[in-house]
Amino acid sequence: MPEEKATAAANLENGQTTAASTPSKAKRLRTPPRRRPPNEGDVVAGGVGITGGGVVILPQHVLNELYHNYSIKQRRSGLKWFLFAAVLFNLWTIFIPWEQALTTRVVNCCVFKAYMTLGALLHIGRRSEQPAFRRFRQPLLTIVPRALWLLSMLHFAAYVMLQASFSPRDVLGWAILLNFLIYVTLPLPLIFLGLVVGFCTYFNCLSLPVGFSRPDPLISDQAAANAVLIATAALIGLLYYFMGEAKQKRAFLEAKKSLEVKMVIEEQSAEQERLLLSVLPKHVAIKMREDLGSSSSEAFKKIYMSRHENVSILYADIVGFTAISSTYSAQDLVKMLNELFARFDRLAEKYQQLRIKILGDCYYCISGAPDERPDHAVLCVHMGLSMVKAIKYVQQKANSPVDMRVGIHTGAVLAGILGQRQWQFDVYSKDVELANKMESSGKAGRVHISDKTLAFLNGEFEVEPAFGEKREELLRIAGLKTYFITKVVKPFASPCAKKIHETKAENGNHSPDSNASSNDSNENVDDDNDATVDDEELLAQSVVLNGHSPTAAEDEEEQIKLENFKQRLKDELVTRDGHENLTKDTNIFLRFKNLQLEQAYAVYREPYSSLPLLAALLVQCIDVLYSYLVLPRSTLHFINIAAPLVPIAMLVAISIAESFSGMLPKFFVDVSKRFNDITFVRELAAIIIALTIGLSNVIDMFFFVTFVRTEHIVSESEFNATAGLEEVVTAEHLLPESFVEQMREAVPTERVLYPSYLSNFSVLILIAIAVIAQLTHLTKILLLLSIAALHCYFNVCIMQDLYALEDDLAHQPLISTRYCASGLLLVAALSLSFLARHMDHEDRVIFKWKTEVAEQKETANDMRQRNEALVYNVLPVHVAEHFMKNAKRSHDDLYSQSYAEVGVLFASMPNFSDFYSEETVNNQGLECLRFLNEVISDFDALLELPQFQDIIKIKTIGSTYMAASGINLQRNLRNDAPITERWSHLALLVEFALELKHALHGINEQSFNHFVLKMGINHGPITAGVIGARKPHYDIWGNTVNVASRMESTGKAGAIQVTEETCNILEQFGYTFQQRGLVAVKGKGQLMTYYLQGKSESSAAEPKAAVELHEPEAVPAAAPLSLDCSAELEADIKTPLLKLKAQDAATETNPETCLGNGTLAESQSLLE
Repeated sequence: MPEEKATAAANLENGQTTAASTPSKAKRLRTPPRRRPPNEGDVVAGGVGITGGGVVILPQHVLNELYHNYSIKQRRSGLKWFLFAAVLFNLWTIFIPWEQALTTRVVNCCVFKAYMTLGALLHIGRRSEQPAFRRFRQPLLTIVPRALWLLSMLHFAAYVMLQASFSPRDVLGWAILLNFLIYVTLPLPLIFLGLVVGFCTYFNCLSLPVGFSRPDPLISDQAAANAVLIATAALIGLLYYFMGEAKQKRAFLEAKKSLEVKMVIEEQSAEQERLLLSVLPKHVAIKMREDLGSSSSEAFKKIYMSRHENVSILYADIVGFTAISSTYSAQDLVKMLNELFARFDRLAEKYQQLRIKILGDCYYCISGAPDERPDHAVLCVHMGLSMVKAIKYVQQKANSPVDMRVGIHTGAVLAGILGQRQWQFDVYSKDVELANKMESSGKAGRVHISDKTLAFLNGEFEVEPAFGEKREELLRIAGLKTYFITKVVKPFASPCAKKIHETKAENGNHSPDSNASSNDSNENVDDDNDATVDDEELLAQSVVLNGHSPTAAEDEEEQIKLENFKQRLKDELVTRDGHENLTKDTNIFLRFKNLQLEQAYAVYREPYSSLPLLAALLVQCIDVLYSYLVLPRSTLHFINIAAPLVPIAMLVAISIAESFSGMLPKFFVDVSKRFNDITFVRELAAIIIALTIGLSNVIDMFFFVTFVRTEHIVSESEFNATAGLEEVVTAEHLLPESFVEQMREAVPTERVLYPSYLSNFSVLILIAIAVIAQLTHLTKILLLLSIAALHCYFNVCIMQDLYALEDDLAHQPLISTRYCASGLLLVAALSLSFLARHMDHEDRVIFKWKTEVAEQKETANDMRQRNEALVYNVLPVHVAEHFMKNAKRSHDDLYSQSYAEVGVLFASMPNFSDFYSEETVNNQGLECLRFLNEVISDFDALLELPQFQDIIKIKTIGSTYMAASGINLQRNLRNDAPITERWSHLALLVEFALELKHALHGINEQSFNHFVLKMGINHGPITAGVIGARKPHYDIWGNTVNVASRMESTGKAGAIQVTEETCNILEQFGYTFQQRGLVAVKGKGQLMTYYLQGKSESSAAEPKAAVELHEPEAVPAAAPLSLDCSAELEADIKTPLLKLKAQDAATETNPETCLGNGTLAESQSLLE
């Protein structure tokens, strides 16, 4: 069943923002499917969406299968060390027991060839990723491990059964090692490994030596001792197996989480990138991201501005919009504008235009920059004609004779951004001003072009003289001739229209009349391209008519995304081979070439890494048990093996206590953590434990000899006799048989026990040392070889007399048992030495993966932080989050908020236009804009001050700076709050305006200029929202904004003009004003206005109090409104890194409370 998702857009937690849709055919056809909620048994990958919409479910059985494949892949690297140990034992069986029959030797040689064959197949399997070996991959990976284990079993059984005289002690060391290796090195699942391989191996290694043993009065004791020793080895193997599984599972989960983080960040970054590139051109965005956070030593701030020649500039204004604005609310007007401008944005995409800005009801764009194209003027004219047609929508909606007036001019522009906050891509030049005049001097319903633009049209349009230069003085001064477009000679071919026609043709619905609109366009410009506005909607309808439901398509898309996640996770986990990749990062001693990484690895501890020390404690305990069965039961012996138990138990207990924090006292756990946190201490403790169990057995060997001599189990003469016997064994066939029998009878065999068990037990000691995780492989190899060499020395030089007695029971083999036992001990030591290196290698691989995961997160977070810094400098934080989290929203959706009490400031530099020139000395105007960038950047820097955190920059329009206060999602005021509390932000806005004057004065002093600010301030309700979902543009609208703009435009340089209502509020804060008189305001008639004079002395402390009243509310950072906190991953990933900074002025608020002055602010849906 396809997953379903809710059709309604989710409201934000506080109920202030809503997302709604306008009636649209395409919208109705694109009703999204409902998603099922995740079950408890499912694993949610990616939180709010691997793919951006809802929750992508990865079933548990899929994760289990992925982990199984991953685990087998990682364990497969240890198979070669099982083969290495098996080959060493095979060589021992060929060369050491020299008296074996020819048949036995031939069998051993055949087994050796079989091992070599399996080794070659294993090598092919490792290279099976290459195309030539790919078809052998799965069979080899399945067969080779099982075949290798089966061959080792057959070899063991064949060797035991083919020996003429055999005892359970002869290959006990290999049996112990084999039962350990199968759990550590074979890449088999635990069920198969434990129930089949483990049981069969244990049974064969225990039963075959006993079943084919020569008669021995102590056979039962030996069988019991063998069972204990082999079972201990198997237990240690299982312990390491589970430890390895835990490590691999943590690595698996780390890799899975890393991929989820990576994919979510990729998705978020892609959405940020899309949002960013919808506002800023790609080359500007890339450069700004690179420079983000870098310090510059230049005298001037970085300016992102470039000059472009041969650019067509289009200005479009709605004629008659002011008249209808008084009959609609601000929300409805914004909604209407957004619906219209959303269509304009679609047209801009269609005609390859770059929208620059939306100024009220004015829309302007350019073609030919930043990417040059020869048809820029042609596309601009098509854009203008389509906009004239699109205004019919507003005519029908408002039932008013509104129309479009379009002006186009071609020339050079300086394109880029100014300032440090709320970046907006803009164009500056004299030609831009001329394009604006082309629009204002045009006529409603006509496209007005200059002769510069006409020169690039290549005869694709018919024109008539417009005489705009007679209506606009600036055009006459520039020497321009103007024209109106009258007819389209070469219609524009829409890609969407082409797809529609192709779809209709496939369904047999294609009609010769379908292109009538294009043909008729030659007769009437207004009929140009019938599919101009609604191409996408018509295309969506044609898709449905063709039988492809958008719902089914989305379900299929979701399935593809799920499969994509599974495949990427599989590639991330199963196909990566860190064991080979590690070689380039380490030297021959497996030390990281990066010194910092090596130091970090030395300090790093895997969870539960101290548990393998239990193996050493277990081995020492087993020493007591097995020796009771097959070694002399003397007091000295038991004291020797019991005494080390106390220090070993103490060291093991303090080392592993932190792994059982829930079961042990907190004090003991804390001591254990501090103990293990000191690298030197924990390594020293591990070395002491290893040396203790090793040397304990060596001392036991010495006590064994001492005991046998002092306790008179064998007399001194018997020792001498057996010593002499050893010298003549090679000539035994030359001596009389009666003499040999007398020599054998001189030794009381029922009292002679088996010294070879001490050597076999040392294999178990070596295993316990090999699994210690606190030591590096070099330390472990040194300990393994040292202890093995010491045992071999005691076997050969100290215990030769006792081994001579044991050889006598074996009918004097050609090679003494002491040499056989020592050879087998060296086989075990070498095998475990290479295995210890492999274990260290594996641990380093996992550690390197963890560091890579951390580096990937850091890199991804750095990229996200840079993207967020850019995105949140284009749109306010809560607005940017709304757009980024709603990746599947319709382009016809709307975002808006209403605020009841807001202050608005306009500040312009009226004499900057006189300063601006495009002469060569000013680098065609770039240096003038560089100065303007310094001014605006200094203004932006004031917003970083704590007292101005509640003031946000809206935009800049040329040299005019627009800011607002009170646009704060977290303001929570009582209904009966006094004016000084409700309008404290307005007083701050005045303080900000005064600071702007001081900042400009400082710039004037440094640059020897005389710029002044002309400012206007007003207060009241506004509507804030986003115009144009494809290219979101955040702005504020309403009567408050219009009056604030008129206060600036009708004011005088160096003064701040306010209305009477604003004056009354600000007087509460101690500001003094001078009455100016009545001022004519467009759309408002005559308004009484005032100029701000300053602040009275008696009230000087009041603004400070107002600031202090406001600042405590700015400390707590509010919870993110647009995040789904139910997903841990999202809480970790989606939380904007710059949110805290952006919300420093926010107060803690109940989600049910609202904006404004303590009442529920009006929430209105606006088009995105």
